[in-house]
Amino acid sequence: MAKGAYLGTAASAVLVAANDYRDYLLIQHGNATAIALGFGEPAIALSGVQLFKAGDVCKVEGPMARGAVYVIGSGGVGSYQDGNVDVSCV
Repeated sequence: MAKGAYLGTAASAVLVAANDYRDYLLIQHGNATAIALGFGEPAIALSGVQLFKAGDVCKVEGPMARGAVYVIGSGGVGSYQDGNVDVSCV
């Protein structure tokens, strides 16, 4: 399982490199600066999957989780984790 943080920029950048063995990927947004995500291709501002506010989450499973993921959005920050992240709290 890998964890990391991202910082969005004005140009599309790799958030997570491709991994043929990854089955799950969770991306959590950390502030109120909107970002856009690209799966297998560069992200395009204000297009595709977008996270707008702190706490927004994108969970990806299967083949889409295996490709490179790109982010665009100057100043957008957050974190990611691969591996099964289903949690049960008691």
